[in-house]
Order: sequence, then structure tokens, then C-alpha cells
Amino acid sequence: MNVKIILTGLWIYLSALVSYSQDIEEKTIGLQECLKLAIENSPRLKISALDQSRLRYSYRETAGKGLPNINITSSFDDYVNLPTQLIPGDFVGRPGEMIPVQFGTTYNLSGGLEASQLIYNQQYLVGIRMAKLMLDQNVLSTEKIKTSVVFEVAQSYYLTQITQMQIRNQLENLKKLEKVQKIAQSQYDNGMIKKVDLDRIIVQKLNLQTEIDRLQVVLEQEFSMQRYYMGLSMDQPLAFPDSLQATTLNVGTGQDLSKHIDIRLIEMQMKVVSTNLRLNQSEYFPSLTLIAAMNYTNQSNTYYTFGKPTDWFNTTLVGLRLNMPVFNGLQKHNRVNQSRVQLEQLQVTEEDTRKLLLIQSQDATRKYLNSITTEKRQWENMGLAERVYSVSQEQYQKGIIPLTDLLNAETALSDAQTSHTLSLVQMKIAELEYRNANGILLDIVP
Repeated sequence: MNVKIILTGLWIYLSALVSYSQDIEEKTIGLQECLKLAIENSPRLKISALDQSRLRYSYRETAGKGLPNINITSSFDDYVNLPTQLIPGDFVGRPGEMIPVQFGTTYNLSGGLEASQLIYNQQYLVGIRMAKLMLDQNVLSTEKIKTSVVFEVAQSYYLTQITQMQIRNQLENLKKLEKVQKIAQSQYDNGMIKKVDLDRIIVQKLNLQTEIDRLQVVLEQEFSMQRYYMGLSMDQPLAFPDSLQATTLNVGTGQDLSKHIDIRLIEMQMKVVSTNLRLNQSEYFPSLTLIAAMNYTNQSNTYYTFGKPTDWFNTTLVGLRLNMPVFNGLQKHNRVNQSRVQLEQLQVTEEDTRKLLLIQSQDATRKYLNSITTEKRQWENMGLAERVYSVSQEQYQKGIIPLTDLLNAETALSDAQTSHTLSLVQMKIAELEYRNANGILLDIVP
């Protein structure tokens, strides 16, 4: 029985261990999935979504002002001492005197229903429009935040890929040096080379290993940021594809910047200010409200829990209330003028922003095209360096060239690989900048 329990417990433990190993299995994530997770888990976008919810409630609050308002009222008054009033003594045959008289009853009970319905109010109509514009403005603000998140995450993603590629290249170079070290060790043992030649290979190998260790630390830091962006656990093993494709966009000469998020935000601000101008102007308009009220009162000098049935009296009214503003110290006039000045400011801002965006678009286009040319050149240079190293290694093994030439070829290859890797990331970042400058960055989001 004990053996069975032990075996069962061991099986459960091993199952849990296998399950845990599967859970923390290294996860390879592409750019599309990375951006998707980053957008879903971005705190800034979550806050913006909550702000959108708040504005929806604000819109409903504004719309609710046009619905009927209904109130139920009730009161109970116990006059311990009835109020006293003075009346002329002429009424009671005492001319020239003021006679104190108490009016009313000790107990007064009342209950009523009041209702009102807005018929016309220009401020209400414009306010509805303003509340809707605030919702639309928040949508654009969210898009602006989303663009910023995509650019930041994509740039970090490319840098992480580049670090992976650098580590891969350096590991390959390390293997090559280890082969050279074995050859040099054999030559040294046979007295063909000096100890200093062997030491030079070891020094270069140690320098390369140090660089690999440094890159590993940088890679882990970059992966930590990626886990943060994507909302993953910090102990989740992570990997990105170890190759970076050189994509080419169809670069246009004349970009339509009217769809750029910055232009649309300014245009939306102009709509908001223009609506606010009409909202201030609407204060000059009259408002009309329908009211209705029904009230029951009970008065008695004897206390009854719900009032004496024969002493209930009804009052009912239906009416209209017209409110027409006439003068308020030119406050409305000055508010209207403030909105007009804001509108003019935004018009200047829009014109200036269009000019800046055009300059940024042209600069990004030139930078992107130049980065493509540079990447192709560095690719060819890296291929040439690889061929030179292969030939040098073969010649060194045959004793045609000295060790110095081989190490120089290895250094040139490492430099060429680094230069191509940097040109590749510069090209990808230039592509992001081009997309961002022309308002098409979100096209890469799935």
C-alpha cells in the first residue's frame, strides 16, 4: 500500500514537472504577434480606453438633460408655536392699533409631484454636439498613442533581433578562431611558429568571448523590455526570429499628409473650438420649458398619522417657463471672442504642422532610400570579407601567408558583419520613420 502511494505521488510530481517545462518553453514571437500583444497590454492604451468609457458616460449625462425631470416632494411641519402676524385694529373695532394674530394650524402635511420637460434650449443642442466631438477626439488621441506604442515596440524589436544576429555572427567567428587555435597549437608543438603567435590567437579569442558575453547581457535587457511591452512573465523564455529581411516600400514622391494623425488631431481640435464658439453664442438664445405640478396638503390642529382624510386639499398646475437672457456684463461676448482667437491659433498651427510634416516626410524618404543602398553595399562587402577569410585560412594552413594576415582577415570579416548588421537595423528603423512621417505606420499592425 505504501509503495503504491509513493509511486502515485512520484507520477503526479513528474506530470507536474513536465507540465511546468511545457509552460516555460521558449517562445519565438514574430513582429506581428509582438505588436498585437504590446497593443493589448499597453497601460497608456488601457488608460485611453477607460477615458473613452468616461466620455461615453459624460455624453449620456449631457443627453439626459433633455429627458423629463420628475421629483416627488413631501413635508411635515409641527408648529409648536404658531407664527404671529400683526393686523390693523380697524378690522376688529380698535382703530389705530396693531393687533397680534396667529394664523394656521399646528400640524401641516403635504406631498406632491413635480415634472418638467425641456422644449427648446440651444445650449443643450450644441452641448450634445460637443459631447460627441469629445468622444471622437479621444478616438484620435488613442490612435496617436497607438502609433507611438507601435513605433517604440517595433524599434525595440528590431534592435533585439540585431543583437541576436550579432551574437550568432560572433559565435561563428569564435568557432573559426578555435579551429585556427588548434592548427596554431599543432604548429607550435612542431616548432613551426612562436609562442607569441599562439598567444595572439588566444587574446583575440578572449576578446571575442568578452564581446559575446556583453551582447548576451544586452540581449537579456532587451528581452526584459519586450516582456514588459507584451505583458509576459519576466521568467518566460523568449526568442525572436534570428534573421531580418530587407523589405522595400514603394516610396512615393508626393505623399498625402491630410490623413496624418497630427493633421486630423488639429482638425478635430478646430471642430471642438468651433463648437465651443457656437456653445457660447447659444447663451444669447431663449430657452423654453414645460412644467407640471400636483400637490396635496393637509392642515389640522389634531395629530393624525396620515392627516385627517377630510382635510386634504389638492393644487395642480401646468405651465411654460421662458428664460430670455438680456445682459450679463458682456461675459458671453468675451467668451465668444476667446473662442475665435483660439480658432485662429489652430489655423496657424495647422499650416505650420503641414509644412513640418512635409519636411519630415522628405527627410525620411531620403534617409530610407539611402539606408537601402547602404545595406546592399554592406551585404556585398560582408560577402567579400567572408571569401577573403576563407582564402586566407586555406593559405595559412598551407603556410603561404603568416598568421598576421589571417588574423587581419578575421578582424575584417568581423567588422564587415558588424557594419552590415548595423546597416540592416538602420534600414529597418528608417522604414519605421518613413511610415511614421507619412502616417502609414499602423499598416504593419495585424
